[in-house]
Amino acid sequence: MGFDEGSALKMRPSTDISFNRGEELQKLDQRRQRINLWVIGLALLGVALAILENELLWHNRNIPVISFQLIKLVNSCVTLLLFYNILQYYAVEFELLEVSGKTVMGTTYLQAFILSGLLRPFFVEVLVVMIHPLPFVNYIVHVWGLDTYCAYSSDGFLTVFMMLRLYTYTPRIIAEASGLRNEKTRLIGLMNNVDISYYFIGKAMLRDSLLTLLYLFAMSVATLAYAMLVFERPIGPDTNLDLMENSVWLIIITMTTVGYGDIYPQTPMGRQVAVIAALLAVVLVALAVGAVTDRLTLSRDESKVLEFIENIRNKQDRKIAAAKMLQHGWRAYHGQLAKKGAKGGRLVDESGVPENSILNEPLFYKSALQYAQMRAESVNGISTDVALTVTENSVGIRRVQAQMEELEKKMSDMHNMIKTAVLGGASTKSTKW
Repeated sequence: MGFDEGSALKMRPSTDISFNRGEELQKLDQRRQRINLWVIGLALLGVALAILENELLWHNRNIPVISFQLIKLVNSCVTLLLFYNILQYYAVEFELLEVSGKTVMGTTYLQAFILSGLLRPFFVEVLVVMIHPLPFVNYIVHVWGLDTYCAYSSDGFLTVFMMLRLYTYTPRIIAEASGLRNEKTRLIGLMNNVDISYYFIGKAMLRDSLLTLLYLFAMSVATLAYAMLVFERPIGPDTNLDLMENSVWLIIITMTTVGYGDIYPQTPMGRQVAVIAALLAVVLVALAVGAVTDRLTLSRDESKVLEFIENIRNKQDRKIAAAKMLQHGWRAYHGQLAKKGAKGGRLVDESGVPENSILNEPLFYKSALQYAQMRAESVNGISTDVALTVTENSVGIRRVQAQMEELEKKMSDMHNMIKTAVLGGASTKSTKW
């Protein structure tokens, strides 16, 4: 684990003739996964112990006893063990970069670690995990604002800020649950110059998995609701946010932008939690809309199949429209015959021009127009009228055959003209060319 230069130099690929990068990456990645699970487990255990101690302290009217101090002492030991595993984790991460050839050679271990880009996330993670209630340390945090005065115990205040661990380790939880970060994916990313990081895996899972979005929403509601509970219950009977279920209700209503107004925070810290919930909801809603839209978008093949199914469904409607057109045409024709018989001749309009009475019939004209529109819509899509398609193809083939025969006749006439021009005044009795 230690940051000693000698052990690091042994990992250099150039010092081992039988060095196998794939096997070494596999061993290091398995070790990284084991340490990462320990880090996540210890971080969550520390949060659980802090919440337990804070709730016991609140129900004891913020009077600390020796049992509470023992819980905080255990939490401090868990935090120290967590810090040790974080050191182990970043040491393995650096070795993975070293084996992959992404570190600066010819420098000391510490210089290479700093240049690898791991120093900043290491310090941020250590700063987050070091926040916890210290044993045998108890004091009151005073907050004024909004014409209210609130006194919080230091343990409750620090427990709320310990929730940052959940947001810090959420990308790791998602990555380990997805199984996308291992030696194989790392090698594939190395060949394509893509870093298989927690950020990359998080983007992929947020795009493809609705369960990941549901997990983020549930975690956000739980952490913000507990923070609201801790910050609102010290004002006593003037609030109904001293119950966890009411805090959960308020956070959900705030994040969904409903805001009934039946419950609202009255302390400055509680209102800051509500603002954070509203801003976080904007991000989660945007992610949810993008994921749902991507899942509901039909592919090209699916769109074609759906169009085919709709055309099959509309085929019966086209048959009914054609039958109505024929029916109205037949009735109009017989009506015209009856009128001609009654007048003893052909029907003419006022100018003396014969009328096409069938086309002038409103019902026939309307049904014919409706059928023509339905036929035009079916031609634009995938044709499912097999008989009509065969007929149209036959007419097209006959048209092409007629054009070919006409072209052949013209070529024959042109051949005769050329033959006559070449022979000139020669005798035309000879049958040879």
